[in-house]
Amino acid sequence: MKVTIPNIALPEVKYTFYCLLKEFLGLEYELEVNTNLTDFEILVNEKKLIIRNCFFIKDNPNEWYQNQNIPIDISKGILKIGEEQFSIVSIFGKSKLVQKGEELVFETDIIASTFFMLSRWEEMANAKRDIHQRFSSRESLAYKNDFLQKPVVNQYVEILWAALQKLGIQQKRRKRQFEVVPTHDVDVPFLFTAPFQSLKTITRHLIDPRFFKDGIHFTKSYFKGIDPNDTHDIFLDGAEQLGVKAHFFFVAGGKNKYDPPYQLEHPKVKSLITKIKSRGHHIGFHPSYDVYQNEDLFKKEKFHLENILDQKVKTGRQHYLRFEVPITWNLWERASMDWDSTLGFADAIGFRCGVCYPFPVFDILQRKQLQLYERPLLFMETTLGMYAKLSLKDAQKEINELINEVKKYRGEFVFLWHNSSLNLSIFAQHNLILFDIYKMKNL
Repeated sequence: MKVTIPNIALPEVKYTFYCLLKEFLGLEYELEVNTNLTDFEILVNEKKLIIRNCFFIKDNPNEWYQNQNIPIDISKGILKIGEEQFSIVSIFGKSKLVQKGEELVFETDIIASTFFMLSRWEEMANAKRDIHQRFSSRESLAYKNDFLQKPVVNQYVEILWAALQKLGIQQKRRKRQFEVVPTHDVDVPFLFTAPFQSLKTITRHLIDPRFFKDGIHFTKSYFKGIDPNDTHDIFLDGAEQLGVKAHFFFVAGGKNKYDPPYQLEHPKVKSLITKIKSRGHHIGFHPSYDVYQNEDLFKKEKFHLENILDQKVKTGRQHYLRFEVPITWNLWERASMDWDSTLGFADAIGFRCGVCYPFPVFDILQRKQLQLYERPLLFMETTLGMYAKLSLKDAQKEINELINEVKKYRGEFVFLWHNSSLNLSIFAQHNLILFDIYKMKNL
């Protein structure tokens, strides 16, 4: 298989073909640059697939990542390839496939569309942020055009594979299987770690009408010697019931009011870490609130966590999902991290990156592919109960649809559940979804 591309946006285009063909499909190919080309071409057995180039027209990165270049309207449609039909969302180009003799022509620019979703350049082009300086789902093209719940990059992968098969490709694609990936940001591992702090926590809940019931529950638990946040065995048992390993991300610093107050050196925290390790589950890094643009703090906190663990940490997620493209990715890259799992939306479930596979990330400022991978976060429990305020029935329906989408593409269902949520009344109903996931019942 030979891929020929025009001499424009070479780092960006090479990266995107690598993700689609090598990373996602597991195929081998040769790549050639042709200065006379304007579109992208894939040659298989002397038969050609042409992909229209609708975005990378001028080789000027300063002009690409502008807010006015984010499409207002996108094209949706059905493509028929052989006997198969595929839904498609065309971010750039038209949802159309034309056959001209031995040639197939995609009017959809799946290269620019894939790069748009994976690189997240719209988040740099659109400066609007929420109170925590996060890019909101409501600012995203996917939300505005009602495809946030559809992994559009996975659609492109399947359409591309069907086209390559029609051209007679002899290679076999990469085998995948559906996998559940439980992750847990350990923000407040224990509610009661010191008498004064414990009483302060109880009082804070009792005087707030929204959490009065929780305050009563915490008071009873305190005098019974039970810590309401010590729910970690539920996560460990649930993951083992599914036959997978859970990931626990620990905070190792932070002085912002949104940062957890606990110390890694506390005996109860160290005992929890020992338990997680002894049962074969994974421990990762949860950088504090102000770290997402601060390399010195990142390194300091990571070093602290590694000293406590007596091992290197290679994975994790940003606290409060605070993230800035491509600055935060570069913090992780320079710290030799293997993967990050921050990129889900706080205020909506779905596919922020348009894909349910891990993928290597791209720095749009340095114009290069990094060693770091992103494992996209698809949902967290606080989205259901706090941000979206969904009823249990509606939440179950949305999670069910999300799981079915991931199963369709044999991808990773990466979710986040906080241990502290299991004993807060605001999440009482939604916690049933966690147990449904562990049992894979009603989903």
